[in-house]
Amino acid sequence: RREGTFAVAIIPTTYDLTTLSEKAVGDPIHVEVDVVAKYVESMLDGYAERLVVE
Repeated sequence: RREGTFAVAIIPTTYDLTTLSEKAVGDPIHVEVDVVAKYVESMLDGYAERLVVE
């Protein structure tokens, strides 16, 4: 990985049915984080600070 970059996995059907196939490196895109991921993140917020290692 290079600093300032990220990787994604694209489902082939999504690639075929959207304009993603028309995009080139450097083109702007809109990325929405999965709603479930947002929910899990909110559930875990602050959890790591409360962990106790025995």
